[in-house]
Amino acid sequence: MAVKIIGITSSGLEPADAEKYGITIVPLRVNFGNETLRDGVDISKDEFLRRLAASKIFPTTSQPPAGDFLQLYKQFRAEGHDVLCVVLSNKLSGTWLSANTAKQQLGDEHVTVFDTLSVAAGEAMMLIEAARLAQAGKPVPEIVSRLETMRDGMKLYFVLDTLEYLAKGGRVGNAQAFIGSVLQMKPILQIHNGLVEGAERIRTKAKAHARLRTLVAEHVQGYARAQMCVLYTGVSETARVFAAELKAQYHLDECPIYSMSPAVSAHTGPNALGFGLFAES
Repeated sequence: MAVKIIGITSSGLEPADAEKYGITIVPLRVNFGNETLRDGVDISKDEFLRRLAASKIFPTTSQPPAGDFLQLYKQFRAEGHDVLCVVLSNKLSGTWLSANTAKQQLGDEHVTVFDTLSVAAGEAMMLIEAARLAQAGKPVPEIVSRLETMRDGMKLYFVLDTLEYLAKGGRVGNAQAFIGSVLQMKPILQIHNGLVEGAERIRTKAKAHARLRTLVAEHVQGYARAQMCVLYTGVSETARVFAAELKAQYHLDECPIYSMSPAVSAHTGPNALGFGLFAES
C-alpha cells in the first residue's frame, strides 16, 4: 500500500516536478470580478502577471471546494492507498478547512491533512520531502513526524516591490503595521507561525536583496546542513543568480527555484524575491 501525496498550487511546484515526485496538485481559485479561474489550469503564472498589470479589477483568491479533495480521496482509497494532503497555512487560506471537510465527508482515517503553516517555497519544500519519503516506502506517521520537524524550523523571507497587493488581499499579520509607513522603502517580510509578518524595512531594492543573503547566513550558522530554495514573481534571472550563489556558497546539491503561483502572486504583486530555508544539525 503506497502513500499518495496531494499538494496545492500555492506551493509553486511545476507540473514536471509534481509528476517526478508523484504528487497530485489541487488548484486554488483566482477571481477577476465574476470570472473564476483555476490556478495553473485556466491561467498560467505568466498570463496572470500580464493580466494583473493590465486589469483595473483587483483579483481575489479562494480555496478549492471540498469536492476537489473528496474526489481524489475516494479515488486513492479505492486503489488501496493511504492519503497525505499537504496544504498551505490555515491562517492564509481556507484550503485546510476544505481538505478536512472532505475527509470528514469520507469518514476515512486513512486520509491525513497536514498544515505546513507556510506557503509557496516553504510549502514546496515540505511537500517534496513528503513525496520523497512516500516514494521510499515510509508510512504516513513517519512522514508527518518529519514534516512537523521541518515546519518548526522553516524560514521563509521575501522582498516585495510594494505592499499594495498584500494590503488589498488582506493577507497580513503584523505586516499591517508596515503598510502606510514604509513609503518608498522595500519591506522584507517573513512567514511566522503561519502568518505574513514584517521583518525589516530597507531603503532600496539592492540593499533588500543583499539583506536576504545575510539572513540566509544568519539562519544556517551553527547547523551542519541545510535545504534552501528561491522564490520569485517575474524576476526569473535575478532568482536564477540568487539560487546559483546559494548553491555555490553553501555547497548544496540543489537549490530549486519556484515561481509563485497566480493565487500567491495576487497578494505579492510582481517582482518579488525571497528564499525558503530549513537547517538542522
